Amino acid sequence: MSPFLAALKLDWRMFWLLGLLAASCLPLLSPLGLRDSWYFLIACSSAGVIWLGIGQQGPRPIQPWRQFAIAISAQCLGGLIEANTDVSGAFGMHLSLADMCLLSGHLAMMSSLWQLACYQQPQFPRHGFFQGWILATSLMLIGWQFLFLPTILHHGFSLDRPQIFRMLYPCLSFIEIGMLLWLWTSSAAYASRVFIQLCLGILSFAIGECVFHGTSNSLAVPSDLNLLFWLMAYVNFASVALHPDLAQLSQPRASEHGRHANHILTLLLPLALLFPVALLLRYFQALHPATVGILVGFFIVFIIGWFQLRGTMQHIIEVKQQLEKQNRTDYLTGVPNRNYLEQVVENSIYTARKPLPHSFNAMLLMDIDGFKAFNNIFGFGLGDLILKAVAKRLYHDSQVHGDHFARVDGDEFILLMLNVPEKAMVEQQAWHIHQLLEQPFVVNGLTTKVSCSIGISIADSFSKHTFANMQRESERALLWAKESQSQVECYLAMRDKTDDKSWVINEFRQAIQQQQIVVYYQPKVHLATQTVIGVEALVRWQHPLRGLIMPGEFVPQIENTDLIHTLFKWVLNESTRQWQRWHQQQLDLTIAVNVTARDLMNFDLVKEMQQALEKHGMPAHRIEVEITESSALADPRRVKQLLSGLIALGIKISIDDYGTGYSSLLYLQQLSLHYLKIDQQFIREMHQDASSLAIVRSTLELAKNLNIEVIAEGIQAVVSLEQLKAMRCYGAQGFLFSAPMPASEIPAIVQRIEATRYELD
Repeated sequence: MSPFLAALKLDWRMFWLLGLLAASCLPLLSPLGLRDSWYFLIACSSAGVIWLGIGQQGPRPIQPWRQFAIAISAQCLGGLIEANTDVSGAFGMHLSLADMCLLSGHLAMMSSLWQLACYQQPQFPRHGFFQGWILATSLMLIGWQFLFLPTILHHGFSLDRPQIFRMLYPCLSFIEIGMLLWLWTSSAAYASRVFIQLCLGILSFAIGECVFHGTSNSLAVPSDLNLLFWLMAYVNFASVALHPDLAQLSQPRASEHGRHANHILTLLLPLALLFPVALLLRYFQALHPATVGILVGFFIVFIIGWFQLRGTMQHIIEVKQQLEKQNRTDYLTGVPNRNYLEQVVENSIYTARKPLPHSFNAMLLMDIDGFKAFNNIFGFGLGDLILKAVAKRLYHDSQVHGDHFARVDGDEFILLMLNVPEKAMVEQQAWHIHQLLEQPFVVNGLTTKVSCSIGISIADSFSKHTFANMQRESERALLWAKESQSQVECYLAMRDKTDDKSWVINEFRQAIQQQQIVVYYQPKVHLATQTVIGVEALVRWQHPLRGLIMPGEFVPQIENTDLIHTLFKWVLNESTRQWQRWHQQQLDLTIAVNVTARDLMNFDLVKEMQQALEKHGMPAHRIEVEITESSALADPRRVKQLLSGLIALGIKISIDDYGTGYSSLLYLQQLSLHYLKIDQQFIREMHQDASSLAIVRSTLELAKNLNIEVIAEGIQAVVSLEQLKAMRCYGAQGFLFSAPMPASEIPAIVQRIEATRYELD
């Protein structure tokens, strides 16, 4: 067969067909005395092809496949030694070197399958391991009942007979069959045709082992049937080594597909019933009819219970798939989100692809120019439609080029390019995106053009740590592109060292002393009566040279320093002092102040707030503490203890931006909340997005049952206001009522809000 292999260039299909054809000729050559020579020609050729195929394919990892080649070679060598001892009858009477080779072959095969099933798994794939053992145990029990036990009863049990030891071979074959199931559940083998070849090989070998070593047939020379099964195994094993999808068997699953899990549950029923059904069929006539009826009833109950469990499992899988899809999909545009990119990194999808030599990975962070101004002019509704159109066009283009695209925040998008041969191609793609966006968008009859700024980060390797650095670098490059209006900028480390915001920390202490920090207040409205029930204190920096600076531009720079606590104390004292002024004007409002995670963890917040209230004569029930959802869960025990102290003073507690984290409202309720503020992204979309509306409605219902009042943030449209009134939401806050304003304008704004009727157009 070797000359044919060279001519066919080791094509696995041709080798498989010619190998099976050659094996089928074995019974014809038996009368001519050429049976053994023909058998070992095919077997040894197959073993050699396995080594050659593995060397040519170069699968990763290589170690399991070396174990696989050693296993087949050991089996072939054991067969040769066995054939030399068959004539004298020594193999049937005594253990020999052949037995050591055969046993080593089985152990090497098990080691190979074990490594393939466990390779690159973050955790030991125990579920597939247990399922494999269920199958192996069922097969061994059946083997004992139908193969081993009849042999022992017929020939007697004696430890000095080698057949007792050789019963281990079919048992190991049963374990290998079970490990096939394990490999199927834990790797990408389920999607590869080469897995079928491997299954055929191991099943054929197992049948040959059962017929020969599992019975007393090992006392004599193997029959043609035995040799045919073994040859089929050798040919299939060689086809596995030649198959182009060889490396796919060792790739771990990217995710657990629901359909696959359902198939596993379906398979477990026959596996669990395999042995008892076999016994029932064997001893059916010897059993009493009443016993048969009881057993049949048991099987019926078992099957009904399994069917019910399978239906429940299917429902759970469907819900899980929906939640996973939602978690990886942007709620507004329908394209992938940041979670999708993080999952790509976590599952090491890219490392499974062979990287090109001298290739690069690039991240393009895109931000639509002037989008906030567009929202202010045309409204958020039309702005969202523009975002959807841009996302759809860019996502389709990324699919064409095989890149990974996601919306990460607001009007920001990320394009991830992998294994790029030349860095120049990255910048070409950036300008290609500009050309795509130059084509006009028609939304609600309005024709508009969109431009964007792009920040580029390029890395030689790709890992979770590198990905995080690329995010930071692309953000810096995007900032440079916007400041210089160059549209496209690539990150440069030298430039980053000289371009930072160290001025924030250097000038902030002076800003506090010179009273450049000012507090703006945004009203909160009780929806049932349309009265202003309070305000939220929001900080601004009135810089003498840079103008009015919003908190997003300076708070991130100071939040990890003691300056953030200095800022909190200043806002707290200014708010309590302002309450006293309003109180003198017959305006009694509740003031909400924001507390950061650092203030919750590192300072005596209860004592500081008590001192501020006493200093300005402000009742405790007139101040409200707002903490973010993530801050509340940073250290639940400490936070609960701290909030209990605030509640004891009479201070109200509110959770801000609810819905942006991963907590449960039932869990947050343990913190004794008074108010819950639903994040504005859900409020803004609920009039046109069913999922956002469902989230708001379910949150309101659950909060009502927990005696927590809900305040909706980000109200900008009358239609949202009407929806919230219909759902009996407690309060609302947003630009529809008023933007954050200086303290001097709040009395007039309160009168205007309470005198205005907001009617749906």
